[in-house]
Amino acid sequence: MHLRTSSNASVLPQPATSAARLTPAKPAQWTHRIRPHRRTLLYIIGACCFLLYVFANEVGTARRDLGYLLRPLWDRPERAFEVVPHYGTDEALSAETFCGLHGWNKRQGAPPIIVDAVLVSTEIDMLEIRWKEYEPYVDLFVVVESNMTFAGTPKHKYFAEEWMDTLRNRFDFIPRDKIVYLAIDNLRPNLPLGSFENEATMRERVTQLLHAQAAEGSIPPGSLILHSDVDEIISRDTLALLTICQAFPSPLHLNVKNYRYGFSFPLADAGYWRPKVITHDPAATWDTLTYGHGRAADVILADAGWHCSWCFRTLEEMRIKMLGYSHNDRVRNRKALLDPVKLRQRVCRGDEPFGMLPESYTFRDLIKQTGPLTPSRTFRDVPVALKQDPKRFAYLLDDGCARAERE
Repeated sequence: MHLRTSSNASVLPQPATSAARLTPAKPAQWTHRIRPHRRTLLYIIGACCFLLYVFANEVGTARRDLGYLLRPLWDRPERAFEVVPHYGTDEALSAETFCGLHGWNKRQGAPPIIVDAVLVSTEIDMLEIRWKEYEPYVDLFVVVESNMTFAGTPKHKYFAEEWMDTLRNRFDFIPRDKIVYLAIDNLRPNLPLGSFENEATMRERVTQLLHAQAAEGSIPPGSLILHSDVDEIISRDTLALLTICQAFPSPLHLNVKNYRYGFSFPLADAGYWRPKVITHDPAATWDTLTYGHGRAADVILADAGWHCSWCFRTLEEMRIKMLGYSHNDRVRNRKALLDPVKLRQRVCRGDEPFGMLPESYTFRDLIKQTGPLTPSRTFRDVPVALKQDPKRFAYLLDDGCARAERE
């Protein structure tokens, strides 16, 4: 049979060549190329999210540290004080000679009334050490505390609990009629980080209390009023000098040596200038009963005592202060600062509790004051309470590593 083929008949497709079979389809080629880029994009997005998180949590700390690092370029220290050299008491010297060495005169008449006014939070050990130093010279002990920290978080009234405890009798070395106590129960709760509102309120209440005592005759004209925080302790030598002599300036700042965690870690700086003594004078053009912690004069007495910062018996007390005092913004979101293991390590080395750089105004001082502190093993110049009972206050005389976590 003869088959006829039409000219319009469709032609069957030819088999694909080997080259065509090996060429991948375009969709498959496009998918293969995009996957690495997609992974890279995800990595970039993840890194950006992490950096944003770090930025949100650490930008304040980084800005602060950069400011402290570059402080010598943009800041200047307090204007210089006129420093009065401090000569130690010597029985061989007459009062006239002793006072004359300081540029002052021998006091005429009865010694002045001396008033110590202080705010207290949890620092009961430090208050006891302070008052034992002051006991022979101070006539009136004014103490103010609250049921809240400066940050507005609840706490015990630690002094009231100790003072009212007739079994422990911790403060019985001070006659009760010499202690004027005020409890404040209406501070603002839960203040923003870094707020000084409650601290200012408590200092104002001290001022009001001093005015009330003056009105009752307990603070007559010529009385000396000590202004300092509880951990800023004026030495007996200084109190003796202020009692024996007169005609010193008012206000007179009292320079105290800085220590951290205890007296085994002296700081390599020029000391602390904020403590002062003011002579009460109702005729003055300014209120001599106003209680403050700032600069009030240009004259300062050298080597007048000690500032033992962060000198707590337990790590728990340190954490309470870190979260509860007016500079609690230094913690921010860095809760690792409160970790007991890391906190103990900083205490053992004498490191700054917040990991901050020193407040230095020259790069030389910045280098000198940065890094671990050099421990001291001489304790001849310490408050009398530590000399009388070194075992009880051993945590202030050794490296502090054995501090208890809490009571």
